[in-house]
Amino acid sequence: MGIINLWNKTKLYRLYQKMRGNPELLSSKDFWLEVLTTAWNIKEIREMLKGYKTYIVAILTAALTLLHSLGYIDDTLYQSLLALLAAGAVGTVAAKINRLSLPK
Repeated sequence: MGIINLWNKTKLYRLYQKMRGNPELLSSKDFWLEVLTTAWNIKEIREMLKGYKTYIVAILTAALTLLHSLGYIDDTLYQSLLALLAAGAVGTVAAKINRLSLPK
């Protein structure tokens, strides 16, 4: 484990402790952005997600469709989020094709 991964894991733990003491942070976009960027910088998490990004996008799409059909989100938000997920899906498929086409 490198020093950068150790620092990021410590930072992620500090963010978790900060959230436990202040539940209002759960609604803060900046807090979640910091948590996600810190988690993404940890190499083990990236390695763990290596083969599952397409499945994660599919699950998020299904959850978004369920929320829309139950009436929790309106059509405009649904279309916007669905476009973002579609772009993510195209990116994951393109990355998979690039990995398959490279000679080993």
